[in-house]
Amino acid sequence: MGVNAVLTSNISEVIDKIDDTIRDRMQEAVNEVRSKTLETLSGTRTGRIYKVPGTNTYYTASSPGEAPAQATGDLRESIKTEIEGEGEKTVGMVGTDMKKGPMLEYGTKNMAARPWLRRSFEESEGKVKEIFSRKWF
Repeated sequence: MGVNAVLTSNISEVIDKIDDTIRDRMQEAVNEVRSKTLETLSGTRTGRIYKVPGTNTYYTASSPGEAPAQATGDLRESIKTEIEGEGEKTVGMVGTDMKKGPMLEYGTKNMAARPWLRRSFEESEGKVKEIFSRKWF
């Protein structure tokens, strides 16, 4: 009397499901940070009043330590997300390619910092942790 046993491996399907879940959660996380960044770059500021170059419109600039004010909205419009890699090497990025982005974030020798991106990441931290702490299946 013989016993036939068949072992079936679902490891590759499970790994694919985990990779898909990681990517989905990373997308949700970068979207959360981007939304917070857009919120951070909105609203009124308390600095000096300037004329928007090339227009007859005025705006209130940011004071040192405040997020940058919107003179034209170009920084806010430039905020993008990107996801690279896969599996445990998945990396999500939020930011801008504009040269002025880091200058505003960290300041220059002639201007105090107007932090906007670090603040957005810090304010999103709890939500991002919650996204990655959910049950996986």
